[in-house]
Amino acid sequence: MNKGFVIFVIGIIMFMLGIYLSTSWIVVGSIIGISGGLLLGLSSYFMAMKD
Repeated sequence: MNKGFVIFVIGIIMFMLGIYLSTSWIVVGSIIGISGGLLLGLSSYFMAMKD
């Protein structure tokens, strides 16, 4: 597995976890959701740049 796909999987899990946690813990869920979204954006860079 390449690093772009690994970062994508971690990002999507963090994004979904952030959405779930934001229903009860707003600040923590928002931070995790935003971090997951940033990882999803970063993974698109690595997927586009093939080594």
